[in-house]
Amino acid sequence: MRLVLSLCCHLTFFLCLGFLSIGISSVKRPFGQNYLPRTLQHLIGNLSEEKRKELYIVIFLADLSYAHNSAVARNISIGFKTEIDNGLVHAIFAPKEYYPRLTNLKEKFGDSKGRIFWRSKLVIDFSFLMCYCKDLSQYYLHLEDDVIPAPSFYPKLKDFIASQQKQWTVLDVALQGAIAKVYQSIDLESLATFLYLMYDELPVDVLIGLWRHIKHSVTIFAPASFFQHVGHRSSLLENNVSHLFKEAYFDKYDQKYKGLNPVAVVNASMRYDDTKSKPELAYGKGLGYFWVKEIKKGDFIDIEFTSPTEVRKVFVDTGANFAVKDQLKHGILKASFQNKTMQVTGPSGICKNFETIGYFQRGKIEVFVERNRKVNCFRILVTGDQDKWLLVREIDVWET
Repeated sequence: MRLVLSLCCHLTFFLCLGFLSIGISSVKRPFGQNYLPRTLQHLIGNLSEEKRKELYIVIFLADLSYAHNSAVARNISIGFKTEIDNGLVHAIFAPKEYYPRLTNLKEKFGDSKGRIFWRSKLVIDFSFLMCYCKDLSQYYLHLEDDVIPAPSFYPKLKDFIASQQKQWTVLDVALQGAIAKVYQSIDLESLATFLYLMYDELPVDVLIGLWRHIKHSVTIFAPASFFQHVGHRSSLLENNVSHLFKEAYFDKYDQKYKGLNPVAVVNASMRYDDTKSKPELAYGKGLGYFWVKEIKKGDFIDIEFTSPTEVRKVFVDTGANFAVKDQLKHGILKASFQNKTMQVTGPSGICKNFETIGYFQRGKIEVFVERNRKVNCFRILVTGDQDKWLLVREIDVWET
């Protein structure tokens, strides 16, 4: 068990510098829920043995009860013994005397004394955790303890970081609050000090936003969230009702990202600048997407396979964390099956006799395809005009 000695003190870890450290602060919830083991299992289970050598996962046992922290530490040491022995998982704590004053705090925003204490301590917890992690890796990801990662979250995160062409201080890899944010470790001491000095002034997500503004850094969202919030209960007692906030754009699949879609030609009827956005980017390998404006009824995107393909399932998602209004408002998914009489002809002449197989709801669709029928083409058809842009982020197709 490693001990935080003072604010951003210079500890010698004798550890290899990693690419990413993941910091998770955890306290006892009033209703007894314990999401931390599930979060850890999903994080570690999503990493290959080779990738685990590039990361550190640091759990800050931030409850003020020594007995609770000790019990959690015992459970972690049993459940994740191999990962601890390998240096992947660290558990740390800070004694009460290390905290600044948490009584007679400033009353603001009409908050109760309980809420003021809770949010002020949370700011300090962030600060302590960042101090510990500042020298562990090149980048730092701060997570809440009640999230699950998207498949391939780590390579997606690396690709997203590598895609940045301008200076940045924070990358938002989830939309809500402080659920998941990425920082450059070189900035952690500065941010931790800022949070420590301002701990009783504002909530932590507001303080981080203010720090980002001071650093003249714009808000940068990943196209879809790499983490989904799964907790139903807050660590604050007065939040005594379920508060499950779902990420609207969560990458629950990695079919397209890994390049596992069947080989196909993707075309669109919309006018687009092919130097910036192409329809095949929503289907091909990676984090690309197709973003286009002036959408009208009758517009379509065709996915034409190079040969008739037996398909088990299709998933299409539109909109993004940085373009929440650019969903497909009115649309259907059609399929052209093999050996049908020609009604509608695509560029190659095989996209014929489209049948409607599903309707978009809230910008997305997921359809299981009838078995024993080979598909020539899929068509995403716009069935109503929309004045906003359209961003097609994900087209996933699974073969049988």
